[in-house]
Amino acid sequence: MSSRTQQISAPIPSNLKIVELRETDETALRSFYTEILTPAFPPDELITWDELHEAAAADLGPGVLVLDGETPLGGMLGEIYPRSGVLLLSYIAVRPEARGRGIGQTLLTDVIPQWRAAIRPSLVIAEIEDPRFHQPNTYSDPEARLRLYQRTGSTLLPMPFFQPSLRPGVPRVFDMLLICPGETVPAVPAKVVGTFLDEYFELCEGSEVLTTDPEYQALQRFSEGDDDGQLPLWPLDHLPEIPRFIEVIQ
Repeated sequence: MSSRTQQISAPIPSNLKIVELRETDETALRSFYTEILTPAFPPDELITWDELHEAAAADLGPGVLVLDGETPLGGMLGEIYPRSGVLLLSYIAVRPEARGRGIGQTLLTDVIPQWRAAIRPSLVIAEIEDPRFHQPNTYSDPEARLRLYQRTGSTLLPMPFFQPSLRPGVPRVFDMLLICPGETVPAVPAKVVGTFLDEYFELCEGSEVLTTDPEYQALQRFSEGDDDGQLPLWPLDHLPEIPRFIEVIQ
C-alpha cells in the first residue's frame, strides 16, 4: 500500500475512501474498535484496544479503514509473520448498517491484491469460525462470513484448526478453519503452514507450547502435507470433509 489515502473502487460508492491505519486519527480508530470490531467478535477472538492502538502507531502490519467522511464503515487488519512469510488476515468487519454495500467484498478483492504486491507474502491466511459448529449469534453469522469468502475466491486448507489463547486468561477457540483469500494455486508448501503455526502459537502462548502441548502437536501433524511436502487447497464447498479437531484427538 502506498502512503497516500486511496479512493475506493467499485462496487463501493465513490464518495467512500480507504485510508491506511497509520494515517487514521485516534478518534476514527477508536470508533472502528468500539463500534465495529467489538460488536463483531467475541472477547476470546478480539485484540484489546491497547494492542490495536499500538499496532497502528508502530505500523506493525497492514491495515485499512473504509471511511464515509470521518466515520468508519469497516476495515481490515493484517499481521506479517517473518519466518514463514505468511500474512495473516486478522480481522475484517463492516458496520451492520453498512453491510450489503460491497465493502467487505472490495476489501478482499481490491485491497488484498495491493497487499500482496507490496508485501509479497508467501501465503495469505485467514482464520474463521466453522459454521458447522458455531451458530449465528449477537456477534456474527459464521455461515454468512463463509459465503463472503466463497464469493471472493477463497480456498480452504484441509485441516481443522483452533485459535491460540490471545492473552493470559483467555481460552483457545476451537472449531475454526484456515482459509486462503484469493489463492488460486492447487497446493502450498506444508513447511510454510507449519512454520506459521509455530510463529503464531509461540507469539500468543510462548515457545513451550510447541514441544509440550499435545493439542498443538496434533494440530501440527495436520499441516505435514503429502509425500512432496505440499498441502492441497480445497474449494470451500469441501468443508464437510474437514474433521472436527476435538473428535480426532480423543
